[in-house]
Amino acid sequence: MTDILSIIQPQQIPDTLYHYTTQAGLLGILQNDEIWATHTQYLNDQREYRHALKLVRDEIQKRKSNTTDSEEKAVLGEMYSAIIAGVEFINICVCSFSEVGDSLSQWRAYGGTAGGFAIGFHGGFLANAAKTQNAFLVPCVYELDQQRNIIEKFVDMVLHENLAHRGVEESGDDDDFWRHGGNLRPFLNQIAPAMKDPSFREEEEWRIISRPLMCTTERFAYRQGKSTIVPYFRFPLSKTANEAGQPTIREVVIGPTPDPHLSERSMRSLLTSHRLTSHSAPGGPVTVRISDVPYRNW
Repeated sequence: MTDILSIIQPQQIPDTLYHYTTQAGLLGILQNDEIWATHTQYLNDQREYRHALKLVRDEIQKRKSNTTDSEEKAVLGEMYSAIIAGVEFINICVCSFSEVGDSLSQWRAYGGTAGGFAIGFHGGFLANAAKTQNAFLVPCVYELDQQRNIIEKFVDMVLHENLAHRGVEESGDDDDFWRHGGNLRPFLNQIAPAMKDPSFREEEEWRIISRPLMCTTERFAYRQGKSTIVPYFRFPLSKTANEAGQPTIREVVIGPTPDPHLSERSMRSLLTSHRLTSHSAPGGPVTVRISDVPYRNW
């Protein structure tokens, strides 16, 4: 098992996926050709991580209770112990997008006090960019039955992988790896960010989820947070060859602001400075539109 794409089968990737951000965030993305992916343990809502963890624990316990095979029971016990020992120390980073380009809840959460933006990236471009970093782009799963089905497949794959290595003569570190859950912990960290509470369904969220990263990995960095230093990955956007002339950015939506038309003028000027407004740009010029959401926060 090399990634979770064989477990979370993505639907067709939308033509446009929106990343909600502040003025500083948009400027950083355009100027540095990168987008910040936050460490999963430092996301706004830790409940989604604990939710996935519980689903996996429950599935392992159910299988352990139902099996009569002593070797399978032993491996399931090792897998359960691996979770109890802690899975949160693995560095997985995620970046969020939405199918919806003008959402009140998203403006409130990510647009800042006023003057935020939703950057409409080409979905195919994001998928290709993810591949260059051995990451993947997947839709979030909101339905509990679907989540359980994914977890069942996940536990089944890890169990059979560990059983296959149990009968093989391994040496030192390899043997220790397979007797302490094998790939359970690193891949659980990648599955967990795709599981979200049904109350967030309206966000229609997709996420780029990284591979496990070392603290010394190039582009792994740290920034100031509200209450603690936050690890993140500077996900590059410039090294991906667009297929069939796909644009990197299709659209920019100007969030609620006291002077939307003034903001629109500066945005068009900014895009021109990055050569994103001419018809000779890959995929054609970027569309700019003003939010229709009647929201005031100033």
